Amino acid sequence: MKDMKEQLQSYLLGEVEEDEESEEEERGNDKKIKTYIIESNLPTPEKLRGLPPSLTVSKSADESLYNVEVKTSRGSEYLFIDSSDSRFWLFHAALESGYLNSIMDEVVARNDSKLDYSWFASSFLERQCNIGGGSGFGLRYKNSFIGRNKDLDQKYLRTFSMLFWGGRPDEVLAGLKKNPDIASGLTLSRVGRVFRTDDGETREQISRKGKFTLFRGDSIDTHILAVDTIRNRYASLIRNLETNFRVRSSSTEWGYKVEGTYCLIQMSKEIEDMRHFVSVLLSCQQPFLLFGIPQAISGSLVKVSAVDLHTYDKFDMEIGRDFIRVFLRERSCGNVVARLMTNLQEFYDSQTKLMGVDNEQLL
Repeated sequence: MKDMKEQLQSYLLGEVEEDEESEEEERGNDKKIKTYIIESNLPTPEKLRGLPPSLTVSKSADESLYNVEVKTSRGSEYLFIDSSDSRFWLFHAALESGYLNSIMDEVVARNDSKLDYSWFASSFLERQCNIGGGSGFGLRYKNSFIGRNKDLDQKYLRTFSMLFWGGRPDEVLAGLKKNPDIASGLTLSRVGRVFRTDDGETREQISRKGKFTLFRGDSIDTHILAVDTIRNRYASLIRNLETNFRVRSSSTEWGYKVEGTYCLIQMSKEIEDMRHFVSVLLSCQQPFLLFGIPQAISGSLVKVSAVDLHTYDKFDMEIGRDFIRVFLRERSCGNVVARLMTNLQEFYDSQTKLMGVDNEQLL
């Protein structure tokens, strides 16, 4: 671990370029230090499977640190996996964004990979990633549930994107929220934060897939502390879902006893075409990665027996005109709720909220 930090620190101090944050990563050719928080249902990185042949995982001298050799046409480069938190691993790398993103998708975004991104919903990015001072934000929204219905273009926003880097970003975002015509599309895809500790300063960009990009700074320890701070907040959210919002059954001398409750995804607009909405949601495709068998209870309520394709765990949903009740089963991974919420905010309604049964807002 010490050697890894020294390598990253040396790389950080050798980075003299001051690229515009809004451009280089968009083009996918920056080589800044990046860290992903990856949710794992595997015991160790040695159990990673289905990896492309260009990747080789090996254990380091540190019990919880693994090296991933990435063979390219130019030679070998490396990722580091820190599995000291057995549930939320850290993937550290200094590779070009476009190339690294494709590698991470091959490792994580596969059926039954037992891994998943940490899904930072727009509301999580705004409220829980507020470390240090703000330096900017990105908005990205695309309504994938309208389909080809051009009549709905007059009623709903179809796409909206914006990058803002500069002073007082919170005030700029608050001003945008006052415009009702674009409110449904104000979905944060990233936030920029300047984080300072006694060790130094870093300028971080935090994205919706739990990815931290270190654009400038002088301390890798400060970067890792920023990552750990947000990882702990996200882990707390997932633990809360799995502890308090699962449905469990047990046998008694009289039969079965059912305990637990659901969480509620509350949307600010009604679903216009229930059949199309359910079809998109359960298409087995990225980013939702859900399979399900819908059963119409009524014209405005659909019950779904669903499968989370990242673990093949089963869970249940009830989809109404402006809500989704999510019933996690005893073994269900709570990360599926964060993934569902994050992508509904980006691809359907940015004002979607995750609520508990006592009407408390969870996300």
